[in-house]
Order: sequence, then C-alpha cells, then structure tokens
Amino acid sequence: MKPGDAASASAVPEPPAPDQAELEPEAAPARRPRPRLLWAPLVVLAAAALVAAGFGLRGLAGGAPGDGSVDAGFLRDMSDHHAQAVQMSMLEFSHGADKDTIAISQDIALSQQREAGVMGAWLADWGLGQSTIGEPMRWMGGTGAGTDGHDMAGMHDGSGSLGTPVGTDGVRMPGMASDTELTQLASSRGRDSDVRFLTLMIHHHRGGIMMAQYASQHAGDNKVRTLAKAMVTVQSKDISQMQFDLQRLGAPPA
Repeated sequence: MKPGDAASASAVPEPPAPDQAELEPEAAPARRPRPRLLWAPLVVLAAAALVAAGFGLRGLAGGAPGDGSVDAGFLRDMSDHHAQAVQMSMLEFSHGADKDTIAISQDIALSQQREAGVMGAWLADWGLGQSTIGEPMRWMGGTGAGTDGHDMAGMHDGSGSLGTPVGTDGVRMPGMASDTELTQLASSRGRDSDVRFLTLMIHHHRGGIMMAQYASQHAGDNKVRTLAKAMVTVQSKDISQMQFDLQRLGAPPA
C-alpha cells in the first residue's frame, strides 16, 4: 500500500448534505375544530409531566414532604375528592340525555382520573401511604374552625353554594355530594340526570378549587403547587361551562 493510500483509507467520507426540504419543518396541517373541552385533559397532562421531573428533583428542596405536610394531606384528600367526581361523571355518562353534558362528564372523569394517578405516584415516591388516616382536611385546619380563618363545616368562597355542609349526610370534604344526593343521581335519567349532575358537579368543583387554592399557596413542593394551580384553572373554566349548560337546559343556576 502506498503512503497516500493509507491516508485515503482512514479518511471518513463526509455525509451528503441534506436536502433543504428535509431541514424545513413540515407544513402545519389545516386546523380542524377540536372537541369541546379538549384543552382540559391537555392541561392535566402537562401537569402530569411534572412527575418525571419531580422524581429527580425532590432532594433539592430538603427532601420529600412529610406525612403531616400540607402536600401529603392535599394529595390524599384531593384523590378522594376526585374519586367522587369520577363516580358522578360516570353516572351522568350512563344516564344523561344532553350530549354536551355527557361530553363534559367524560372530560371530568378522564381528567380527574389522570390527576389521581399523578398524586398517587408522588405519594408512593415519597414513601407515604395513599389514604388519609383520621379526619380529612387537617392540613387546612380540620373540620372545625381551622387555621387561617377556615371553617370546614361552613366553608365558602363567596362564589356560590357548596351544597350539603361538611359533616352532614356523609359529606367529608367541601363540595362533595351527600349520600342522599348520590342515590338520587344514580336513579335519575335523561334531563333530570343532566341537571342533577351539573348542579352537584358545580358544588363539587367549588369545594375542590378552595382546597387547591390553599395547596397552591401553602404546599412545600413546587410541583404540588403547580398541579394545584392547574386544578384551579381547569375547574374554574368547567364551572363557567356548566352554568351555561344549566341555563341552556332551562334549569336554575347552581
């Protein structure tokens, strides 16, 4: 082999320059109308993406939240709160008549089930139990007159009714439906189911927003505060839509 041949053999041929068309992004497809309330699960999915970041960053703020923290209490109680929302949404999905109300019930069920999965994953990562032990809402001051002026039994944010008071007929947290109301919803059909569901879910969301607002201000973990803020945004928009739907159905506002 000649000296020049060795140099030629060791040289790595440069790849061909890419065609200019390959470097340019594909043209955006024509926009199509999106299903009603599709943004809500997308907001939740964005919040859920924080799970991966949270797993790697939890040590930066001095360790995982403790068992008695606002973070743990909020995640546990909100998971229970979400479970009832999913239950009511599935009843409406099965028994309702109005297609828009059925659509929002499906949206709420999917969104809140995803959020419950996120919250459960964080608790597991922190080595904490999934369920609240004892009375709920202790992280907000308990069921009596609590911290920061909160009174769980008469909790109200000024925006409207929270439904059956806490501690009455099986209601454990603000906005939750009572045992009697759940039985009535389960036996309802058609427009009656639509109106009952919208009314109960507006109350339910108001209670959830109050819980999330508190957590967004007092939780120690940044990703918990971010998720709580996302809940406030999504559920506030849901309430506006559901009030509109009640009016459209000829029912009184909740």
